[in-house]
Amino acid sequence: MQNLTPLEIQKQTFSRGIKGYNPDEVRAYLHLVAEEIERLVRDNDRLFRETASLREDLADHSNRERILKDTLLSAQKVAEDLTANARKEAELIVKDAEMLAERLVAQAMDRVADIERAIGDLKLERRTMRNKVQGTLDLIQQLVTLDAEQEATEEPITSLFRQRQDMGR
Repeated sequence: MQNLTPLEIQKQTFSRGIKGYNPDEVRAYLHLVAEEIERLVRDNDRLFRETASLREDLADHSNRERILKDTLLSAQKVAEDLTANARKEAELIVKDAEMLAERLVAQAMDRVADIERAIGDLKLERRTMRNKVQGTLDLIQQLVTLDAEQEATEEPITSLFRQRQDMGR
């Protein structure tokens, strides 16, 4: 059977038989059937378009869902990579800081040793200078004492002049 259109149903004619159906009733009924089929065809077309639109929407949503899943997986992978890289970088920073601290402590200890040696050298130099100053002070004291003794035994110049005169006479 072919697809009937509402127009074909309305135009359909039947041969007349003796005591057949009332042609007006048949036409009225065919008209009702044609209108119902026309409504059904419109509904069918509308439903077909809606189904096609919904299928497109479903395909679009499925595509978006796939893209979102891929994006989430990529973001998770990037986050894991960033976390791993951050851990590695933190470990390197800590190792570098520990090495720097060890180097600084070693340099500080070397500096302390240098300062202690310098302090020892300065103490020795101070002792040496103190001994020299003490020796100089002792020498000056002896010279002062000797000068005082000599001054006490010294006669004035005039008496030396008289003694010379007395000798020449």
